[in-house]
Amino acid sequence: MKSLQFSVPADTSKSIRIQEDIMPNFYPHFHRHTEVQIMWIIEGHGTLAIEQNLFAFEAGDIFYIGANQSHVFKGDFNKGEKQKVHAVSIFFDPHKKLSPIFNLPEFEELKHFMDHSEVGFQIASEVKAEISVSINELKKSKGIDQILSFIKILTHLMQNRNLHIPLSAEKNMPVEISNYDQRIIDAQNYIRKNFAQNKLTLDRIAKEACMTPQAFCRSFKKRTGITYIEFLNELRVQRACKLLISSTMYNISSVAFNSGFTSLTNFNRVFKSIMKHSPKEYLKRYKDTILD
Repeated sequence: MKSLQFSVPADTSKSIRIQEDIMPNFYPHFHRHTEVQIMWIIEGHGTLAIEQNLFAFEAGDIFYIGANQSHVFKGDFNKGEKQKVHAVSIFFDPHKKLSPIFNLPEFEELKHFMDHSEVGFQIASEVKAEISVSINELKKSKGIDQILSFIKILTHLMQNRNLHIPLSAEKNMPVEISNYDQRIIDAQNYIRKNFAQNKLTLDRIAKEACMTPQAFCRSFKKRTGITYIEFLNELRVQRACKLLISSTMYNISSVAFNSGFTSLTNFNRVFKSIMKHSPKEYLKRYKDTILD
């Protein structure tokens, strides 16, 4: 599914763009833009399709969408319900006008946070209320006060980064890396390169980390928060989603095999446990969301 390259209207007098939309529905096209977008949904509910992932959203939700992430918000209105959406978006490019600020030594941690947020995230429910208040303050402010309010929002997001919900299946590794942790990172990279192989075994992965299978399993869970098989299955399901939406040449069985699964039954079970829908249901929902 191709996405439209969208151009956010530029304002030469400002470093960030704040856009408030009150209209019958969201922008209807599957699209991407070079700017990062923070979107606060004040009114409206439905489904967000971002890359190959689907997320339900409701009023009050806030999303951080990375640069060039293909996405579309589709409203879901009940029969007889008035069609109306209300949202506020903050668009910014940290590599253009804001670059001198983020290159200051004092902003190193914040820059690192943004660099590692390229897959986007849904802002944690615990901080939604505070962030929405800050966005309201940002709307009303001007000049230097607006930039200060903007930095305040980013800092708050950074300080709560472990609570946000990634818009991608991949989990973030710890910032501090010891020699022992490096073995797990090497194993993760090995899994990323070989996850589609049907014969990838725990013994092979553990050997890559120079550890026994038992020690590897314990260490992987301790340092990533998930088991190695959960990590492996997430990668395989993400590949399956890409195959399902990118071509009509694949049937469900070939998608399963080309994603690293050896059993169609196991594929259907794992896929549904991660995506909350069967492969056929997922494909239908995805097409219904991104197509006009």
